[in-house]
Amino acid sequence: MKIVQATSIQDYLDKYYKRDRYTGRGEEYAKVLLTSYQEEYAARGYICTSHHDNVTGEMIAWPYYPNQREV
Repeated sequence: MKIVQATSIQDYLDKYYKRDRYTGRGEEYAKVLLTSYQEEYAARGYICTSHHDNVTGEMIAWPYYPNQREV
């Protein structure tokens, strides 16, 4: 899993989520996805995205915790 850098959940989605699978599906879908990621972050303290849905082609996660190493 690759740890990525972002300043917020919105920034994470804007930088790393494939556009056609995020904003390309319409404004309403993008809002629902943002809300879902915000809920995941609140519950777990991190968010992650599969290699199918992000631009890196790898499984990614954010935020990075200083005590944590890439796996």
